Amino acid sequence: MSDERSAMLNSMNMKSVDDLFSDVPASMRKKSLRIPEGISEYDLIEEAKKIAAMNKYEGYRKFLGCGIYDRIIPSSVDSLISRSEFLTSYTPYQPEISQGMLQSLFEYQSLISDLMGMDATNASMYDGYSALAEAVRMAFRINGKTEVLIPETLYSGKVKVIESYIGGLGLKLVRYGYEKDSGFMDLEDISKKVNDSVSCVIVENPNGFGILDENITKIRETVGNAMIISYVDPVSLGIIKPPGEYDSDIAVAEGQSLGIHKNLGGPLLGIMSFKKEHVRKSPGRIIGESVDANGKKAYVMTLQTREQHIRREKAMSNICSNQALMAVAASAYLSILGKSGLRNVALKTASNMKKLIETFRTVDGYNPDLFKGLHFSDLPVQSNIGIEKLRKGLLERNIQGSIPLGSLLPDLSSTYGNTSFFSVTEKHNAEDFSALKSALEGI
Repeated sequence: MSDERSAMLNSMNMKSVDDLFSDVPASMRKKSLRIPEGISEYDLIEEAKKIAAMNKYEGYRKFLGCGIYDRIIPSSVDSLISRSEFLTSYTPYQPEISQGMLQSLFEYQSLISDLMGMDATNASMYDGYSALAEAVRMAFRINGKTEVLIPETLYSGKVKVIESYIGGLGLKLVRYGYEKDSGFMDLEDISKKVNDSVSCVIVENPNGFGILDENITKIRETVGNAMIISYVDPVSLGIIKPPGEYDSDIAVAEGQSLGIHKNLGGPLLGIMSFKKEHVRKSPGRIIGESVDANGKKAYVMTLQTREQHIRREKAMSNICSNQALMAVAASAYLSILGKSGLRNVALKTASNMKKLIETFRTVDGYNPDLFKGLHFSDLPVQSNIGIEKLRKGLLERNIQGSIPLGSLLPDLSSTYGNTSFFSVTEKHNAEDFSALKSALEGI
């Protein structure tokens, strides 16, 4: 023990450092780490490689989805966002000297607005779930009404995030049903529950069952003056109508499918678009195009209505760092693919969904036809065996799949017993479906 440490302990009439924590029971104290003596950098790297080799990632055939998808990402996307000029999650604090980043975000906003069929888009939100919750708060700021209609098929995770965001505002969540045969939203039930107190109605396309909802085109005539918040899969917009075409006031999405890799739950990208008249009630930041004092094109932060930039009581959101880098990735992905490329990705996904359904139809004990509606990426499948047995059996055969329906829609787990989700993207091929069929037959 050093002389300084001994002197300090003596001044407190203590003999050891442990005496400082004598009031903390021994059973509650942090135990010493059982690690060996220090080693060289090279040996440490080799040891880390051995540990990492215990993880088995490559070789699995992946049928997981329900919001996060394993899609093909052009290598140029990763190359672009790895540049030091872009490698940050922040919108610039000195925007006038960050014209490249601001232009990239402006292009992102333009591309997403076009994809969504909406007037404007902000520079990004954290993820799809928080973007949905921010949309609910935004609707409340616009009309001050206190009821929010949400579908029974809205994932419980989304509901929990909404509840945490609206705490203290006095808002009430009211659920509406779905058609049991098609899986579409129940317009009659929505019509019964819409009243003068309803601020907004949340609709999804695809919905929580993965179904492309054909009733969504009739939603405006059903809800009247209530605001419509649409939650969509951005890739599906390559082949289906965008939210703007069915008069959505706010459209949100999870943007991970647009050029962002899966990595332990992140990073994600919250997409939020809206009508022009609602711009000043929107959260986050909006990048605009202007001209400088010399008449040259310049990009600026047109709106930055967050509490770090304006008075808290006037702020639209307390979002701080955002997902600027992921917005650049999405912008690059959409630019590289173009409209025809995105359409091809969506068509290939839809085609693979047909193959997935046919695969389950050919194996006894599985029912992929719970609903008449068309599925896009996600398919609920009912089986004659337990979900956990199915999941483990697939893993033993190097297949990842079977997300329990009850983990996402707990209120419907008793209605659809032994039901789990399988998902496809444009990546899947004939070998994947053949391997899945063989695995199902062997469990």
